[in-house]
Amino acid sequence: MPRRRSSDKVVPISIGLPTSLMMRLDEQLSYTQSRSLWVQSAIKQKLDNKINFDTVESKQLIGMLQYRGIISYARANELLEKC
Repeated sequence: MPRRRSSDKVVPISIGLPTSLMMRLDEQLSYTQSRSLWVQSAIKQKLDNKINFDTVESKQLIGMLQYRGIISYARANELLEKC
């Protein structure tokens, strides 16, 4: 019995990222997480202009806090060691 075809086909794209950004992304993902799904989620969140904090990894939240100047770089590193 054949599989049903998806009504929302996946279209492969190619984008260029700076090495430093790619390294940061890879640090955020575990071995079992999909980079494609992570990027899809980020694009959806950006387009919807909202973040679902229930699905954000602890490391990402720490990074957000440090980026916005809410916590220091040193404090972010302390918290990341505990993750």
